[in-house]
Amino acid sequence: MPRFYVPQPQMKDGILRIEGREVKHIRRVLRLKPGDEIITFNGSGKEYYGTIIEDGPTFVLIKIEDLLFPEKESPLKMTLAQSLLKGEKMDYVVQKSTELGVSKIIPFFSSRSVPLLEKSPKLKRHHRWERIAMEASKQCGRTMVPIVEPIQSYSEMIRKASPESIRLILWEREGYNLKEMIERPIEKRSIFFVIGPEGGFSKEEIEEAKGSGFLPVNLGKRILRAETASLCLLSILQYELGDIGKNRADSIKESAPTRKEG
Repeated sequence: MPRFYVPQPQMKDGILRIEGREVKHIRRVLRLKPGDEIITFNGSGKEYYGTIIEDGPTFVLIKIEDLLFPEKESPLKMTLAQSLLKGEKMDYVVQKSTELGVSKIIPFFSSRSVPLLEKSPKLKRHHRWERIAMEASKQCGRTMVPIVEPIQSYSEMIRKASPESIRLILWEREGYNLKEMIERPIEKRSIFFVIGPEGGFSKEEIEEAKGSGFLPVNLGKRILRAETASLCLLSILQYELGDIGKNRADSIKESAPTRKEG
């Protein structure tokens, strides 16, 4: 069943009104019509199941039949801080990290990142990444859309990490063995991890991160591309500490969404 993102649903007497970008997708792309069933979600954990009862050039009306709160989000709250990458690599990281359950993405520039963008291109790229995260959430069945923060400096990004979170920075030159770290008893469910650009971090940047409570870690003997390293680390953390690889029945009852009245 097709899913659509409606962040601020307009609901009256059990009828949901959809306007904006999703109307084009419903009417022109998928060619849905009155009588067809669809699902909408608002990005805060709710899903609305309903049937199209009326459509027009700028709106679609849905008769809501069920309001569900499915448990599809990871128990981990993971923030990926990703240094700016060339070309479409950043788009790829935003899309795939969303599918893997990341909660927040912070793009930043460091001393070896791609050149700093002017203000207008920065805003355009930020809005593009927000759309990519939204579309990826629709596709993979998530009920939350990850936050994509505006592009910021390395020092700004470092200061965003909460002292209550596990703070990791990937560094190929040295660092703790990741396998040994995740085998330790871990009580915190919030992880903030930082991935550098193609050229890696400078030693000064690593020292700044250490001073803010970050632990350098490495993924092994091989040096991975920046976009590969991001998704590799995210996958490992989700497998070892999150919900990837678990039976659906054992993973906070994912196969049985909670039905709510209203």
